[in-house]
Amino acid sequence: MSKWEKLKVFRKNGSSEEMQPILNETSLEVESGSSVSVNISPDSSSKVKKFGSFDDMDKLKYDQQKNRNCFDDGVTKIDFVIVYEEQHKDLLNESDQGKSDEEKANKQKQKNWEYQHQKWRNKFIKNLRREGMLIEIDKNSGEETTVYYFKLSCSWDLLVYYAEHLNLRAPLQLREYKQHVWSSRILKKLKIPNCMDQIVPNPPSLYFTCTFKNSKLQNFLGSSDHETYFSNTERARIAWEILQNTVYGKKKRAELGIERLLSENVFSAAFPLHDGDFKITDPVQDVDPTLLNRRQVLRKYWARWGVWYKYQPLDHIRSYFGEKIGIYFAWLGFYTSWLLPVSILGLIVFIVGAALIETNTPANEVCSSGKKFVMCPRCDGCRMWYLSNTCLMTKLAYLFDNGGTVFFAVVMSFWAVFFLEFWKRKNAQLAHHWEVMDFEAEEERPRPEYNARAPTMALNPVTGVMEPHFPPGQRLRRIFTGFTILIIMLGVVIIFVLSVIVYKAIIGLVMIESKDKLVQGQASNLRTFSGAVINLILIMLMANIYTVVAEILTKWEMHRTQTQYEDSLTFKVFVFQFVNYYSSIFYIAFFKGKFVGYPGHYDTTFGIRNDSCGSGGCLIELAQQLLVIMVGKQAINNIEELVVPWLKKKWQKRKMKRVFLSDGQQNLTKPWEIEYHELVEFQGLFHEYLEMVLQFGFITIFVAAFPIAPLFALLNNWIEIRLDARKMVCETRRPIAERAQDIGVWYEILDALVQIAVVTNAFLIAFTSQFIPRLFYEYRVGNDTLNGFTNFSLSYAPNNTEFKSCRYYAHRTVDGQYTQYYYELLVCKLAFVIVFEHVVFFISRMIDWSVPDIPESLMVKVKRERYLAKQALTDNIDTSMLGAGQL
Repeated sequence: MSKWEKLKVFRKNGSSEEMQPILNETSLEVESGSSVSVNISPDSSSKVKKFGSFDDMDKLKYDQQKNRNCFDDGVTKIDFVIVYEEQHKDLLNESDQGKSDEEKANKQKQKNWEYQHQKWRNKFIKNLRREGMLIEIDKNSGEETTVYYFKLSCSWDLLVYYAEHLNLRAPLQLREYKQHVWSSRILKKLKIPNCMDQIVPNPPSLYFTCTFKNSKLQNFLGSSDHETYFSNTERARIAWEILQNTVYGKKKRAELGIERLLSENVFSAAFPLHDGDFKITDPVQDVDPTLLNRRQVLRKYWARWGVWYKYQPLDHIRSYFGEKIGIYFAWLGFYTSWLLPVSILGLIVFIVGAALIETNTPANEVCSSGKKFVMCPRCDGCRMWYLSNTCLMTKLAYLFDNGGTVFFAVVMSFWAVFFLEFWKRKNAQLAHHWEVMDFEAEEERPRPEYNARAPTMALNPVTGVMEPHFPPGQRLRRIFTGFTILIIMLGVVIIFVLSVIVYKAIIGLVMIESKDKLVQGQASNLRTFSGAVINLILIMLMANIYTVVAEILTKWEMHRTQTQYEDSLTFKVFVFQFVNYYSSIFYIAFFKGKFVGYPGHYDTTFGIRNDSCGSGGCLIELAQQLLVIMVGKQAINNIEELVVPWLKKKWQKRKMKRVFLSDGQQNLTKPWEIEYHELVEFQGLFHEYLEMVLQFGFITIFVAAFPIAPLFALLNNWIEIRLDARKMVCETRRPIAERAQDIGVWYEILDALVQIAVVTNAFLIAFTSQFIPRLFYEYRVGNDTLNGFTNFSLSYAPNNTEFKSCRYYAHRTVDGQYTQYYYELLVCKLAFVIVFEHVVFFISRMIDWSVPDIPESLMVKVKRERYLAKQALTDNIDTSMLGAGQL
């Protein structure tokens, strides 16, 4: 009988239901398994390269780090670690004397749960061993708890079987690497040194690949070396797949999978190990790059502030974290690079506007008017004032309301369309580069919460397996209930916006009546800025509250798969955040000052006179609101990303103190101990995408009012990339490498924002800015000049009011009726909106039609590779022909 057969017999016979026998049996299994593990050859001179792996570097580092992520034998690789904490029995069995009946009942309930959890753990571990998984146990005992670490390793047979099951890509032949960064190509053609480029050591090799087939194993490059053929990332993914399918209870009840065990607190954590420590003990400049592990490479060349201007090593990121995370950072980097030209253009527009302030005829008229224009009171009980008092704000308003900002809004509309079109092309190149063009998400298994709470069982029509089932009609009713709650929460947001409006009205009255002339003069600016700050606080508060509510509602809706759950959550949260962040901005842009009335006939809401625009107009108020909300949100989020992981790590270390003995020894030396106690769990990419998509809305929907918004977004994203990189490399446990070929539903949301942005900017330019009125006056009334535009924009109060000599912004007669100019202007504004929308949408469709989603050269390359791969697998040609393809 072979050693492998003996090991299988041993696993079959070892079926004790008590934890201690399992620990003993597992230890024996590892001891036996270490000598019969797959063909491990530390001294192998094979230089096999593997697509998406760092095998060359792994070999160079083998002697220094071979024992780090291995069993105690120093040879068997650790592919995954699962952890649980066990409270000491003496604490559970302490005397019940003096305790209430409720406390005794709760304690007994806890004991029953502990017993059930122990049974599930035992069966889960036993089934893992039967599957062929090698397991070794490590533990730390403290005063209150004992922490158990189950170190898992996949045998070669398991790796080969699940590689075919998961449709992993297998290497056939090396291929040439080509740089796809557009800026690098441009600088190279212009013969300009590229300071953004960097040589990152040990780049993942590229291969012609095909779907892995065990029957064709001998055709795949490097298949003879069992130790290095599968990368650590692939081994962890295979281990996760096994953990997801292992039964711990009754299979008929779908009691299987590590995710549900984690949700039930049967296990505390499950994670693959990082490839070594990220810290570099020697000075960074003195380190031989070839001796760095993969995590140190990412730390040195990506997750440092000193490389903020360098290209991201996307192939390294994808190889270490998987395609899903790689696609996110590729999109974020692509978006940030596209912000650079429009940021420069927006800054130029802003500077030119500042330089031309003194040439602005309407502003000069206001400043030189003295006591010529006596304005009507801003509020009931307020005094009249002189228009010349608004000289400074009128000049500043020109920064955001000039011909340049209109031009920039048009440019940004086309920029957004081009950005999405060229991202599709970039995404196609990455999908081909990373071998995910043909990726199709496999039939998803039900979510752990779904399995635990579904009331009935039903046959899955795809897999033919009985699984938990939730009635669709009942889910639909819950979705409608959740939608109703969403509407109520949106109503709360509107109430908060109205409360800020009331606050600004009240504080404005107080400031205007102040005896301090400085306060009187700056009343409008102070109330606008303070109102924006209060609005930002309410926005951030409501955002956090509703995110929690949305998660509860989405769980309650009982979606079967994780994709369905995430799509529902994304829709709820985005719709709410859209209204939450943009409602006050939409109010200032399109409603404020539009329904004020006129002297003697002012419109009111709840007895309060409707709010009017400040001394500089609504557009400068809109710019102030955007500045506070957009920049304030970005600053708070960045501080949160710095502080929250630090606080979590502090909490982890505080929690760790009770694991060790009372002698104060807290030296963590083993990687699974360090990563469990000092690193936090990866929380996914949902909030990262949401933050960037909301930012995209700020810089496109309202760019006509704030041309330097792209600049603030660019500065934020430079920081965001390095913050996210540091968090991924240094502060979180290693996530499961997931495959993906695009950014998913977020692209549809971005496309919707682009359509909204075109309409919004058209109305902003036409109805909020003074661009159309100035053009109308210049060519219809003013004989090609703007002299007299200020007087043209003002009307006299009706004769039947106590302030009949005052002026106000409107086109009305002394009787309060609209003048002919008002209707002519309205026609011009509507015509501009229609023409602007149709021209931009038409050109956008033409761009969409003329720019293919996949470059033609790439399509030819894909077809050629598929043909050669098919020929190679049918043994009609030698795999060397792939290299001779000359694609």
